[in-house]
Amino acid sequence: TEATPAEAAERLTMAGIEVASVTPVVTRLSGVVVGEVTDVASHPAGGPLTVCAVSTGSERFSVVCGAPNVRRGVRAAFAPPGAVLPGERRVETAVIKGTPSHGMLCSEAELGIGEDASAILLLDADAPAGADLVGYLALDDVILEVEVTPNRPDCLSVLGVAREVAAVTRGRVRVPALAIAEADPAADSLATVTVDDAELCPRYAARAITDVAVGPSPAWLAQRLRAVGLRPINNVVDVTNYVLWELGHPLHAFDRDLLVEHRIVVRRARPGETLVTLDGQTRRLAETMLVIADAERAIGVAGVMGGANTEVGPSTRQVLLESAYFKPGSIRRTAKALGLSTEASYRFERGADIEGLRHALDRAAGLIAEVSGGRVARGVLDVYPRPRPPVELGLRLQRIQRVIGACPPADTARQILEGLGFPVAPRAGGFQVTVPSFRRDVSLEDDLVEEIVRVWGYGEIPSTIPAGALFLTRRPRQIVAQDTVRRALAAAGYQEAITLSLVNPAYLAHLGRPPDDARIVTLQNPLAADRSILRPTLLFGLLEAVATNVRRQAPDVRLFEVGRVFESQGPGKLALEDTRVGIVHTGLRAPRAWFSGKARADLFDVKGAVETVVEALGRGDVTVEAPDSPLAAPYLEEGRGGILVVQGSPVGVIGELHPAVQRAFDLPSALFFAEVSLDRLEGIPSRAPAHRPLPRFPAVQRDLAVIVPAAVPAAEVSRAIQAIPNPALKRVVLFDVYSGEQMGAGKKSLAYSLLYQAEDRTLTDAEVNAMHAEVVESLRQSLGAEVRGVEGGEET
Repeated sequence: TEATPAEAAERLTMAGIEVASVTPVVTRLSGVVVGEVTDVASHPAGGPLTVCAVSTGSERFSVVCGAPNVRRGVRAAFAPPGAVLPGERRVETAVIKGTPSHGMLCSEAELGIGEDASAILLLDADAPAGADLVGYLALDDVILEVEVTPNRPDCLSVLGVAREVAAVTRGRVRVPALAIAEADPAADSLATVTVDDAELCPRYAARAITDVAVGPSPAWLAQRLRAVGLRPINNVVDVTNYVLWELGHPLHAFDRDLLVEHRIVVRRARPGETLVTLDGQTRRLAETMLVIADAERAIGVAGVMGGANTEVGPSTRQVLLESAYFKPGSIRRTAKALGLSTEASYRFERGADIEGLRHALDRAAGLIAEVSGGRVARGVLDVYPRPRPPVELGLRLQRIQRVIGACPPADTARQILEGLGFPVAPRAGGFQVTVPSFRRDVSLEDDLVEEIVRVWGYGEIPSTIPAGALFLTRRPRQIVAQDTVRRALAAAGYQEAITLSLVNPAYLAHLGRPPDDARIVTLQNPLAADRSILRPTLLFGLLEAVATNVRRQAPDVRLFEVGRVFESQGPGKLALEDTRVGIVHTGLRAPRAWFSGKARADLFDVKGAVETVVEALGRGDVTVEAPDSPLAAPYLEEGRGGILVVQGSPVGVIGELHPAVQRAFDLPSALFFAEVSLDRLEGIPSRAPAHRPLPRFPAVQRDLAVIVPAAVPAAEVSRAIQAIPNPALKRVVLFDVYSGEQMGAGKKSLAYSLLYQAEDRTLTDAEVNAMHAEVVESLRQSLGAEVRGVEGGEET
């Protein structure tokens, strides 16, 4: 392509293949050349240092070197005096332990092209002495870091991205040529392949390479691997990694001499079977996992990693090269179960190219023969019982126009598709398109439309004014109610928290539930053990938020959350979801200030927040009733909480957090909590606000103190007063609660303020006295209350 790297990156990104960065292979490297070590002598000071004679063809230098791999006759990266290394490091003549060193033999790390700093960078034996290293290793290149979406595994390769670059820049793709010369004996005489599980392995192919000489890779091959962040290992393994990055298809090389009976068997793991993988770890294999085996044992985890028992090493002379297709879901489950993610599994679990595996196999076999001096055995072992049928789609130009509002010329559309690797044949009104096997994301006509428009360019679509009817929509009642709750609590000084729906199953003990409670919704495939159940209450997410604040020296916390909780309805049934608001308050009642005092929050602060919510939703008054049993809410302290009731219906709970739960979350002070079901409130009739004119006549306030048993809730006394059919009784307010020795055992005193007011006249003292006496008598009759005193009234 004639496009610059920056232009190509921009066009790729606009076409849906995001380029995260464009970086040079190496920065600020100049003056480094290919040097030949003509002589190596011990350093006069002794130790690991040596004094090397280095020739650049036209000049000779004496260089002190401490690398273990320096020896006479090798060609290496040499920085003579005046050369500049990455980091603006200029090479000068130096004296090392009394011996002058004119320049330096450089490692990968010193050149900025790798991480190995323990040895000098060795080059090919035919590297021309004195040649510029940047040009020789093609270091004057750039690296595109591409963010590939899961539906585009074809772009997990240089060829796949090159195909996209060619399409968006109108360039030309050069597919790597196959240079493979087969020789006797035949491959089927050297090995056999049996696939026992064709469902998980629809295709398995292998080639045999004989008489290989395992050693270092050529400089060009090693450098290209270093450029993508891989460490060169040996020429055979490096070729498999190179082809994986070049063509996107994972390969694996076995030492054929280590295969029992020279057999390959693709099967599921046996009960209790284990394998030591190439990383030296012993893996316990489940019976659902697909493995590559020989006649006796597993030699690799299919699609993930090979086994150490058949690893290619310095003594390897015969190689069996594998190229296969594995079912993506199987590889994904195996890699996750083993906690082992590799470049191979990353590609296999997204979907490899079942038709492209032969090309990758032949490409790798030819390269191995080229760099190792081996011979490729005649023929291929290819087990492919059910070949993939070709996928063809019809594409109408009229459909392109309809979907995107514009259509490129027919020749342009055809060139775009062919540039992306889609064979195209003309037909009436459009094309017949064959979907290549590497494009597993294309299955519909509209997918082809998307391919054309993203390459053609979204900027080619003309701007038009939208036409059509617009309809006003109403927000769902539930969303309106939730927003109303949020605004009311935020206005009351609470901050909204958004916590995870997944919580720790260890919290179930605080709810008084066993770990295997059938009502709990448990994830079958959790990302973490401490996030494996769906929350049955909003409490624990809020507690984690409070604990986080406390650990960061913010002990005064007022939070609320609107979210869903979940309860299982049994196997095969959808979980029951309930939208709730949770409220927590701990520490000081109000933020610290000179005017706010040091009063600490209590249960009535949270009750007031609940009343704010219910009032904002127009659902009337809130009362608190004692729970049926202490176990109704075991995470709340007994006797310090209850059930929230609105219009006779229970809608939630309120109370003080149990000390055991408080200690479990390391909270230094008491915490008060309320949880209200918004779904239940939704089912309660709302009380629409009604206009009422300001009163024209004065009101009279009377105070009343009654003694009742301690077990009688104050709300019950309030309801008894309000139940009296007296329209002049406008307001009943509890203003004092007292219990002590003067009241006697098991009793308490409740003091109420009663407001009397008529709509049509000024009440006389006689009328108010009669009304007040009726209240007193009603309390005596209904509750057996003892009146402490009736105080005089006051007009307001």
